[in-house]
Amino acid sequence: MTQGRDPTGSDKLRDAERSKETILRAAGDLFAEEGFDGVSLGQIAASAGLSRGTPSYFFGSKAELYMAVLERAFEERESATRRACEPLVSWANSENDDDPIRDPLSKAVSGYLDFLSQHPAFLKLILREELAGASRLQGVPRASTAIEEAFEAVQSIADERGLRPFDVKEAVLVFVSLTFFPSAQRSTFMASLERDLDDATARRRHVELVVSQLLCVIG
Repeated sequence: MTQGRDPTGSDKLRDAERSKETILRAAGDLFAEEGFDGVSLGQIAASAGLSRGTPSYFFGSKAELYMAVLERAFEERESATRRACEPLVSWANSENDDDPIRDPLSKAVSGYLDFLSQHPAFLKLILREELAGASRLQGVPRASTAIEEAFEAVQSIADERGLRPFDVKEAVLVFVSLTFFPSAQRSTFMASLERDLDDATARRRHVELVVSQLLCVIG
């Protein structure tokens, strides 16, 4: 008679990681749509297709799960932003002084817009935190340095590449404000301007606009 498989420790570990991943995804979507107060652990469990007590088993309280969702969201954002800014860092580290900065800037802006477009839950979570005074966000580890480090790399070679001295934080402000805000206001402000960032032509024009404003800062 064939006996049932006895899961090994590694099998159980993989199952646990899959369950945690499923819970984080379900919780992220629900928190983004309904807010922290509008979601229960039972709803999260049901959305994840797991038993009612599973979220508590892995994360403890709803507040702890929410913090884990925010921390994960920022980890994904940082990873994506670092990839998006890599062309800019490579340009700064290149020995070819003749290459213009416009192309790596365009790639960085476009890459960050890609992340924002593909992660609407991140946008909603951040907007909800802003409206709530970011009280819960304060305790979340959230390394967000990729954009700043990219412009620091550009700043370090500004003089030899014919760029003016510039304030890194001002460059970051222009970069983020002209990407995050339009992405977060697709159905309101951007719609009133008849600018659909899902349209290839509108998207290309917007990237050019952001780059032109960044060039005003860095010269």
